[in-house]
Amino acid sequence: MKSIDYANIFKVSLGCSIAFVLAETFGFQYATSVVTITLLSILKTRKETFLVAWKRILAFLSAALIGTTVFHLLNYSLISLTVYLLIYHLICQIGNFMEGFSMSTVLMLHIWKGGAVSLPLLMNEFGLMLIGISMGIIMNLYMPSRIGRIRKMQREIELEMSQILFEMSRAVFQENADENIKQRLDDLEKLIHEALFHSQYTEKNFLFRDMSYYVSYTKMRMDQVQLLKRIYQNLPRLQESYMQTNLVSKFMRITAISMDEYNNASDLLQYLSKLRKQFRKAPLPTSRQEFESRAVLYEIVNELQELLILKQNFSSNLTAYQIETFWQ
Repeated sequence: MKSIDYANIFKVSLGCSIAFVLAETFGFQYATSVVTITLLSILKTRKETFLVAWKRILAFLSAALIGTTVFHLLNYSLISLTVYLLIYHLICQIGNFMEGFSMSTVLMLHIWKGGAVSLPLLMNEFGLMLIGISMGIIMNLYMPSRIGRIRKMQREIELEMSQILFEMSRAVFQENADENIKQRLDDLEKLIHEALFHSQYTEKNFLFRDMSYYVSYTKMRMDQVQLLKRIYQNLPRLQESYMQTNLVSKFMRITAISMDEYNNASDLLQYLSKLRKQFRKAPLPTSRQEFESRAVLYEIVNELQELLILKQNFSSNLTAYQIETFWQ
């Protein structure tokens, strides 16, 4: 069932009502138009709200210049409205402020319908726009924090990845490499997608703090899950157990208990380097079956290495601020 955004319902209702009362109190004409402007200005995130507000101001100034000129020259006829829409639509696309097209056109229609341009009327339309946009910004100053939810999801993701790796460490011995792992990987992927959604929401709601950490973290985990899926696809190809099987299984378990966000993977990569040396020192395969199984194990080791490199790159790209803020 889709969740209901009660906070947004409250903000839209309250913001539109207050905007209308303000427009009426200050004696603006066409006061009901401010309700539409406010409604369009209460967006999903703070950054989006501020960005669109700026674009709508630019759009209004452009509309006022084009509209007053075209309406006057063509005597406020239907042709003048058509020409205005053609020119203004083109300018909005070129200037990349289409977000203000509808709002500004509604305001310009008041002037076109009035059949005359005057400074008081222009100031009336500007005032309506200012009240609507300002109310949208004010209403969006409150945004429910999702950081607690994201942190909880991080712990769930790390725990699930650890448990999947533990299952894989047994599956390399041909022990129940079944649909259970596949289902867990699918569920994990859904969880990470949800965490990414909340992370992107959080990043766009902080104007003066760098909150990109959570987005980078979830994207790194998403890439790691794709590697786990590739490992899972290789498991059915293992036919027999060898000395290398024990080494890979042990390394999977070590990796599983080091899955938290703070581990930078450097120690595990050094361990993996030693593991590769043991692989190279081992006697050559004595049968085709052993050759194929050891080749699969080597592929799995490569996937595990990529998984750790992703974590190492994530850690090394963190800024001092992010380490101090999110790792303390």
